[in-house]
Amino acid sequence: MMNVKLLSDLKYGPTVKLFVLGVVTYAVYFAHYMKRQTAFINQHCEPEERISEGLITFIMVISYLSLGLFIAYLFVDETHPIAALSGLVDFVNNVAFIVWGFKARKRMNQLLASEAGETGWFHGLWTFIFTPLYFNFKVNQLSEIDAIDTPVSIEPSAAE
Repeated sequence: MMNVKLLSDLKYGPTVKLFVLGVVTYAVYFAHYMKRQTAFINQHCEPEERISEGLITFIMVISYLSLGLFIAYLFVDETHPIAALSGLVDFVNNVAFIVWGFKARKRMNQLLASEAGETGWFHGLWTFIFTPLYFNFKVNQLSEIDAIDTPVSIEPSAAE
């Protein structure tokens, strides 16, 4: 049986909502989402297995820096050094997101005791391509499966 508490903690909302908010905020919302999810994952991990707070702080800082440079880039010529710096920071931001995705993927596969080919397995390719959207999609998928598989106990009412 899957870790019901973990999945209910991680359940966020529709992946489309996460996508739209991520696009509108130039990925800063993704950083906040990762911070939120990391806090819940870390609650279920042994101290040596936790995702580093340093990584999360780095992701937050680089995401805001990326947004700031993007806004500055809108007001300068394409040959301005800000253009190149913005591209570099965006690249670093994307790499940091992927690093988080694989760290979160590893923890989830451990916490759910999932192996390749099982429903609970977080797939590497999808993690690489769609981090954090895939993470959210997978958590939602597993929450729905777990809700279907979990027997509902009906308590007798006090009136009976």
